[in-house]
Amino acid sequence: MDPIIEQTEESLLAFCRQRGLFKPGDRVIAACSGGADSMALLLFLYRCRRQLKIEVLATHVDHGIRGEQSHADARFVEQFCRSLGVELFVYDARREGVEIPPHASEDWARRLRYAWFDALAQREEAKIATAHTLSDQAETLLFRLARGTGLHGMTGIPVRRGVYVRPCLCITGAQTAAYCDALGQSYVQDFTNETDDYARNRIRHGAMPALASVNSAAERSIGRFCRQMQELDDWLTAEAAALLQAAALEDGYDVERLREADGPILTTALHSLIVPERDAEEKYVSLLRFLILRGDGALQLTQDVNFKVKNGVLRRIAPPGALPPPAPPQPALPGVYRLPGGYTIEIQVQKYEEFLKNEPIFKKDLNCCADYDKIQKSILLRTRQPGDDFRPAGRHVRKTLKKLFNELGVKPEERALMPLLADGSEVVWLWGSGFAEGLAPDRNTRTVLVVHAERDTEA
Repeated sequence: MDPIIEQTEESLLAFCRQRGLFKPGDRVIAACSGGADSMALLLFLYRCRRQLKIEVLATHVDHGIRGEQSHADARFVEQFCRSLGVELFVYDARREGVEIPPHASEDWARRLRYAWFDALAQREEAKIATAHTLSDQAETLLFRLARGTGLHGMTGIPVRRGVYVRPCLCITGAQTAAYCDALGQSYVQDFTNETDDYARNRIRHGAMPALASVNSAAERSIGRFCRQMQELDDWLTAEAAALLQAAALEDGYDVERLREADGPILTTALHSLIVPERDAEEKYVSLLRFLILRGDGALQLTQDVNFKVKNGVLRRIAPPGALPPPAPPQPALPGVYRLPGGYTIEIQVQKYEEFLKNEPIFKKDLNCCADYDKIQKSILLRTRQPGDDFRPAGRHVRKTLKKLFNELGVKPEERALMPLLADGSEVVWLWGSGFAEGLAPDRNTRTVLVVHAERDTEA
């Protein structure tokens, strides 16, 4: 095998496994524009589908922005997928009756693509793999810095987000082109990438070569910086979630407890409170922080929702009957968590010998216990997200949460707040269903994870 092919595939396989991007049996739809990056992605997934144990499909979006060339790109992808026997889902904007703006922006095209991807992932119960590379990561960071961003923005493009996975974030754009060339695979060229009409193109043509002249591995350095910022952001998010838990009152949050927090932790906590209501722009975070420090006042976030600080309590004011927003995701560490919707979750980690002494307590519901070593320690306590799936104990099947909720008759208004524990998109514990199949303690168990769950329906 050509060294370029071998090295590229080894790097991508290792990255996919390290980041847990795929599970055996996953249906994976590669977003394929026909360019070098997306062709490399589709080729890799197809060639390595047996090692990854996945089913590979593809999708192409014809925006129609570039007229006949857009249609030619669609035909190119169709012919390629036909030659591989890969099922392809094509979205043709004109055929769907979409009115294309005279000077369509990158943002317009992106919104169109992701609206289609979201619908397709849900319909096909699949993950969407996009072809973002380290080069895209570097350009994205520079773009955000230029426009103004905070720590969260400096984390760059996430490797995993809901149904979206990005296997190529460990290689550069030059590497994807070299991979295609080594395989003798042609790809299309988008002439709009050669102009400076778009801000990202100006960054690509000007800033990136300048950085490469300083350090030939600049893209990898920026990618490493984004990973470090992601780790810091994850830590701050966990600290912020712990702060909100500690400050939680029956009808809001203790202002004094919030004031005691370090600045970055308080900022992150306020960001997480605002996000469910609207984009957490810096001005809203700053205004809410000001109200907390002053101890009085109100902040209108949307037409229906505002935050009010009065008598030492921060309250969310919403129309009667409106559901509270879900709690932000947080590491599932031992402790007691009081969550919106009246849920109380207690998480314990016990030695197996200690667990056996108390086993009669759990006999009526052994699903509340799991072998801790069978679960990755990065599990989060959160609510459902797109792409989540679950293996109910004793069923020998994997189901999306949507299908499972439909099957169990869970009311739509209850689904948004129902707590669960998850590793990525794999749900390991679900309210009302217990732990997933294959996680039960056995004779080799050393440590047990125990979850006690209650709900106050009057809350």
